[in-house]
Amino acid sequence: NSSYSANTAGTISGLGDEAVTLSDLSISATNASSIDALTSGVVTVSATTITGTYLELNTIYTANAAGTISGLGDEAVTLSDTTLAADVLNAVNSYTSGIVNASSITTLTGAYTDLNTAYAADTAGTISGLGNEAVTISDTSLAASVLNTLEANTTGVINAGSVRTLTGAAADISRTYALNLIGRVSDLGNEEVTLSDKTV
Repeated sequence: NSSYSANTAGTISGLGDEAVTLSDLSISATNASSIDALTSGVVTVSATTITGTYLELNTIYTANAAGTISGLGDEAVTLSDTTLAADVLNAVNSYTSGIVNASSITTLTGAYTDLNTAYAADTAGTISGLGNEAVTISDTSLAASVLNTLEANTTGVINAGSVRTLTGAAADISRTYALNLIGRVSDLGNEEVTLSDKTV
């Protein structure tokens, strides 16, 4: 990067269209992006760990797909976001076969299906660091059994304020409200309830 700074300053000339091979074993996504912006040649990344926010990481993986950056796809990733949508976390997980460290996340948001995918990946080991974050659900209709399963995935509080219809068996719904009473689930109390039991 100092060479390109010198090129910009005029103490070095002729740079801007060469291929670049980065030898760093760990690199930030912003550094990789900034070097990519300085040359029209392909930037080969040899790093085994890449760090950054989702937006920074998405930029370099987009460049990798476009061919202006190469060498990505099997490195570990360490996220620095504190709040992230589950579908975005899943997207990062799809970019690499390496482990995605999501331990910086204190709040995970999104629809149950996306949240469930993220927690399944954490269980499988392709994502790490989940289990103590708060969760904010975006679903407006949700089965109580699903909400109970989600609660078991994290020690953080599940914000279910978006839920307008809660469905399921009486036992599952009863458990959901019990979790709400002890503060493991929050913001329930004004939703419609649809029981699936034939006999209660």
